[in-house]
Amino acid sequence: MRQQMALGSFIFGLSRNFAYSGIVRVSDGGWADINVVMGKPKSMQAGQKAQTLKISGKSMYAVAMERLDELRVLQALRVPLPMVDGIGTHWGLWRINAVTETQSAVIDDGTALVIDWSVDLSEFIHA
Repeated sequence: MRQQMALGSFIFGLSRNFAYSGIVRVSDGGWADINVVMGKPKSMQAGQKAQTLKISGKSMYAVAMERLDELRVLQALRVPLPMVDGIGTHWGLWRINAVTETQSAVIDDGTALVIDWSVDLSEFIHA
């Protein structure tokens, strides 16, 4: 089965009718500025922060609502999850910070015909 990404037991991809259309990945260099009276701020290395990811897409019908509920079940476990992309690269452990959905074109039984969604993740770093 082809997949874009697996987060723990959850699969993103067309095979599950839940493919993402974009990823925003942010990595921090660990730099901080220290303000100096009567001068320019001084740069200091304060340690690199955890990477963050925002995976987003648009999905249709009740299938999308079910997939988002599956993600919320994983989120409720409150454990870091391994992430592997579709070509087999292991991205390490990640935590689910937020699952966001915007439903539109909702029909009379409460099913959204279109759902814009995003999943916010942070790299899990062992203490």
